[in-house]
Amino acid sequence: MYARIVQVPLKPEAAEKATAYFRDTVGPALKQQTGFMNSRFLVNSDTNRCLMVTIWESPEARLAAETSGFLQNVLQHMKPFFAGLPTVDYYEVAVQVA
Repeated sequence: MYARIVQVPLKPEAAEKATAYFRDTVGPALKQQTGFMNSRFLVNSDTNRCLMVTIWESPEARLAAETSGFLQNVLQHMKPFFAGLPTVDYYEVAVQVA
């Protein structure tokens, strides 16, 4: 499994709306992506930062969601909630406990 983690500062008043948008719009769209496994939207209300974590079956599936424009579209639509630029990091999932 392979993870993409997008970290971005949120505007102080935007956490609730960003969370709702991710849950109601991004989540259902992610489920339509080939190779998508699961996701988490994490918010730190003390620092006004969020993490968008997505888990993919393969690096190719993760990359396909980027080269198709899916990730860019999500970030563009969520831009009104952002207080700064997002950073994107990639990881191999070494251990998963469920």
